[in-house]
Amino acid sequence: MRDLGRTRRRMRAMVRELDLPQLSTVEELCAAVADRSGRPVRLVPRRMRVEEPSGFVERRAESDVIYFEQETSDLHQAHIICHELAHLLCGHLAEAPAADEDTAHVELPTIDADMIRLVLGRSHYDGAAEEEAEILGAELTRILVLAPGAGTTSQLAPALEHRKGQHV
Repeated sequence: MRDLGRTRRRMRAMVRELDLPQLSTVEELCAAVADRSGRPVRLVPRRMRVEEPSGFVERRAESDVIYFEQETSDLHQAHIICHELAHLLCGHLAEAPAADEDTAHVELPTIDADMIRLVLGRSHYDGAAEEEAEILGAELTRILVLAPGAGTTSQLAPALEHRKGQHV
């Protein structure tokens, strides 16, 4: 049985070790993670199919690419991206293929190329890895500035305000 409290403490310590400045956007968080890892992180919005997760990360030879659902709120997108960044920070992904490897020569005409990249580009995560990514992703989301007009999570602030002394 996993110790959830210990996992939370470890993930919070990991965020502190990142020594990130207070951030206002997910894009700035991606840049900070890229600086730390020495690998660019690209964000790619897309419409996910029913059988796909709401986000996934692909480790390429030259960069890490985070795909996330484009048909959802900015706050949900931020959460998805932070979850995928957590997989990168926790080392859940297999090493990137060598730059000279060419997967384009694989011919599987009955399988969609995007689905091949999804399956081959991601390791199988066990429950512990998903738990770590969810906890660390939530911690990363927490460090984003929630001030109106200050980035992708700015839409949350008005929802938390009181109006005429009542909760909205």
